[in-house]
Amino acid sequence: MKRLFLTAAYALVTLSFSSCQPAAPVATAPRQVNSVGYGTVTIYPDYAELTVDVAFTRPRLKDAVAEVQQVVDEVLPLARRYAPGPNNVRISSTSSNKEFDYVRGKQVFTGFNSTQSVTIKLDNLNQLSPFLEELLATRISRIKDLSYGHSRADSLRREANVLALVDASKTADKMCAALGVRRGAVLEVGDAHSSQSSRDGWQSSTADVELYSKGFGGRGFKMTPELLRFNSVCRLTCVLE
Repeated sequence: MKRLFLTAAYALVTLSFSSCQPAAPVATAPRQVNSVGYGTVTIYPDYAELTVDVAFTRPRLKDAVAEVQQVVDEVLPLARRYAPGPNNVRISSTSSNKEFDYVRGKQVFTGFNSTQSVTIKLDNLNQLSPFLEELLATRISRIKDLSYGHSRADSLRREANVLALVDASKTADKMCAALGVRRGAVLEVGDAHSSQSSRDGWQSSTADVELYSKGFGGRGFKMTPELLRFNSVCRLTCVLE
């Protein structure tokens, strides 16, 4: 009985002592400032890339394949003359399918279609117009995915990122000056791409030319590339001192 009383007394003293201890301070989040910066690098493209389709439909499959091969054999030397790089001309495999059309509500077999594509990258944009003129003199069916790019795209994207970071830092400094405080350590830096930016952070245009009339061949046309814009948006979070 005496031992039980001593144990209860010890628990009471411990409880009383604990209640006298000061409460642990509650951690408060540091004051922060959030800013957004924008960076854009504008430059003229230094290469063009396009894909040429050759397609024919004939009653016999071997005739369609042979005619496609004949035109491709004309396109390849022309493409390699204007795009002499080791990987600047790429050829797809030939695809063949049955082709049908609807006549008076009925599906009618019209022949066998054979198609092959050649993708060409021109490193000299001054050669684009004469190349297209000679290309249109052949019996190609379509010029598609004519687009422009720059060989230093990766470094230009990084340059745009740095400009966005600098802009975000200047914005944060202006906000701090307006509040009469100082900007402290950086807590977080991240991308915040706007909806107006393209998926990879730069914008360019493409063209697609369907050659319905073979009389168009030989006339040629001129495509003027637009400036490339590499866009970046940076989000910056800093501590306020």
